[in-house]
Amino acid sequence: DAFNPCEDLLGFSFLRCLTWIITVFAVTGNLAVLVILLISKHKLTISRFLMCNLAVADLCMGLYLMLIAFMDYHSRHKYYNHATDWQTGPGCGIAGFLTVFSSELSVYTLTVISLERWHTITNAMHVNKRLRRHHVMAIMGAGWGFSLLVALLPLVGVSSYSKVSICLPMDIDTLGSQVYVVAVLILNVVAFVVVCYCYICIYLSVHNPEHSTRHGDTKIAKRMAVLIFTDFVCMAPISFFA
Repeated sequence: DAFNPCEDLLGFSFLRCLTWIITVFAVTGNLAVLVILLISKHKLTISRFLMCNLAVADLCMGLYLMLIAFMDYHSRHKYYNHATDWQTGPGCGIAGFLTVFSSELSVYTLTVISLERWHTITNAMHVNKRLRRHHVMAIMGAGWGFSLLVALLPLVGVSSYSKVSICLPMDIDTLGSQVYVVAVLILNVVAFVVVCYCYICIYLSVHNPEHSTRHGDTKIAKRMAVLIFTDFVCMAPISFFA
């Protein structure tokens, strides 16, 4: 079927080309972001720290796509000879772990970015109420722990990465697997609602003449908004169809 093909893992030429193009952009783009932010002489601010975390998450997605693209190339026109070894072997497990870890860490980081921008702008004139870097580092530490847990569960029997050729946790044969998949999808939807709420509040705050905001904070919020909503536009169809 569409998720377990016979001849090609990526069944269409345009899909194969797009996968390689996105892989190159995802890997090189996010590596460039990490290098620039980490070797920059500027201080590692909270916004830069969060951008580093987002770049790591999206880099993992690029590595996942690279694994899928290489496997597609390796098994071209004869995937049926490789399907069992690929889907039940370590390759699919690694690919599945990367994509779930990446997507959950990315969603978590985007939500934290939105909450941080909202908190900063609504408390623009109260410096003592601003988040410190150690606070954000602790929050992101919890996010890494959560993302690792969600990505590891299919490897220990809660759902499975071996159900389909593209190594997504689509096994819903048991109650535990169903709860796992539904919980992940609901959390992603909740994250999007939180992000929307934060940016509505930011918009109202910036356009409220009685509320004081710093121009630099607003400028960063606008840039982050573009980044966040383009990411969620990519994720929304996946959540909807899932």
